Amino acid sequence: MFKLIFICMTFSSFSFLIKENKNKVMLAVFAHPDDEAAIAQLLTKYSKIYKVYIIIATDGRYGIKSGFPTGDTLVKLRQSESECACKQMGIQSPIFLGFSDGFDTRNGVGHYLDQSKKLKDRLSQKIKEINPDFIITFGPDGDTGHSDHRMVSNMTTEIILREGWLEKYPLYYLGWTKKEDEKFKVIGGLNTVNPKYLNISVNYSQEDEEKALQSLWCYKSQLSKEEVVEWITIEKKDTENLFRFRQLAVPTKKKMKFD
Repeated sequence: MFKLIFICMTFSSFSFLIKENKNKVMLAVFAHPDDEAAIAQLLTKYSKIYKVYIIIATDGRYGIKSGFPTGDTLVKLRQSESECACKQMGIQSPIFLGFSDGFDTRNGVGHYLDQSKKLKDRLSQKIKEINPDFIITFGPDGDTGHSDHRMVSNMTTEIILREGWLEKYPLYYLGWTKKEDEKFKVIGGLNTVNPKYLNISVNYSQEDEEKALQSLWCYKSQLSKEEVVEWITIEKKDTENLFRFRQLAVPTKKKMKFD
C-alpha cells in the first residue's frame, strides 16, 4: 500500500490555524494501519502545534506479505507498527476500530451492510469524543483507489452530512495531482484530482520530512528495506514539500431548479 503527500496555503484558513490555534485538535481518518504514512510529514508538522489523532478503521489482516504471520498475529503486528510510526511522528497513539479489511464483503452483501452500519456508529461516536477542530481523510478517488480508502472517505462524509456537522467539523480531502502520480508511478501510482479543485496547499519543512520519513522503517510487515529506501529517495528528490487538499463545501441556499 503506497500513498503519500500534503499541505501549504493558497487561501488563508490553514495559515491562520497554524499561527493562532496552539491547543486545537486535528483528526485524520484512515482505512488501514500504515495509511498514515501517506501524510507523515504533515502529521509530524501539526504535532508541534496540535493534538493530532488518527482513527484506523480496519485491522489490516489481509495485508499479507511473504515471510510474515497471518490472521490475528498479523493484526497485532500491524497495530504495533502503526503505533511505532505515530510515536516517531509525535502524534497520539492510533485509535483502532478493528473492522475486517473489505468490511466483510468477502462474506456477502448482508455482512458488508452490517459492518457498514457498525462502522458509522463507531466512527460517529469517536468523532464526538475527540471533538476535533477539523478532519482530514481520503477523497472519493481513494488515494490509490483502494476500495477500503473509498469506503472510509464515503462513510466519514456521510456522517458529517447526516449529522449536520459540516460547520462544526470542517472536512478536508487529501488530493494528488498528475505530478504526484508520475512521482510515485514506480511504486504503484495514485488517483488524481484536477489541481483547480485543490484549493488548500500546506507545506512542511525539511526537518519535518526527515523526522517523518524515519517512521517508514516501522512498517516491516508491509515495506521491504528496498521499498523504504526507494520511498525516501523519491521524497527527498521532491523539494516542493507540499500537500494539497480540498474542503467539502455544501451551499445551503434553497433553489427550485437545476442551474
